[in-house]
Amino acid sequence: MLATLLVSTLLLAQVVSLGLRAGIPVTQVLTADGPQQASEPQFTIGPAVEVHVWRGAGFGADLLLRRADLVILPAGSRRAEIWRWEVPITFIYRFRASPRPFVRTGVSLNRVFDINDATECARGPSGEQFYCLEGRSLAELRHHTTSGFVVGGGLRFKFKKLWLEPEARLTRWLDRNFGVRDSAVRSNLSQTELLVGVIF
Repeated sequence: MLATLLVSTLLLAQVVSLGLRAGIPVTQVLTADGPQQASEPQFTIGPAVEVHVWRGAGFGADLLLRRADLVILPAGSRRAEIWRWEVPITFIYRFRASPRPFVRTGVSLNRVFDINDATECARGPSGEQFYCLEGRSLAELRHHTTSGFVVGGGLRFKFKKLWLEPEARLTRWLDRNFGVRDSAVRSNLSQTELLVGVIF
């Protein structure tokens, strides 16, 4: 009974914040060699939620959308759009100095949920999916979902009724969505991005 009351009190004491996080990737989702070429719209965007647990400590989760484009050179008239969600779940600590610096660390999951315009042209023995564009081999999707570790840091300051949080974030994926180390098209295992959170 006492434990239930204590947990209920702690839950009521927590503050939940909602917001939006957007930014630009410093590194691309994909690297392409040979006739394939990778390019990316320079944005990352999605909703953010944070639970403040005690003083400067809390837990946060984002749902970030990224897109990568693949085209076959020299005269590719179509491009494949690769859409991926990323869900970083992190522990956050904010220091008391003003503006308030913060650090975060945690884990992240991603999922390739759509590949537009390319067609699946073969399957491997372990479920790998091979995609073609304009009748030519484009890329091998080995894992729809992968996981990794996240670290980041930035500053938090007040702007009118909003909190702004510019930060740099690094994700190290444990496996690749596309290809292997020597593939013509392969996912990058290290990902760096600059983000700005707008917290309501």
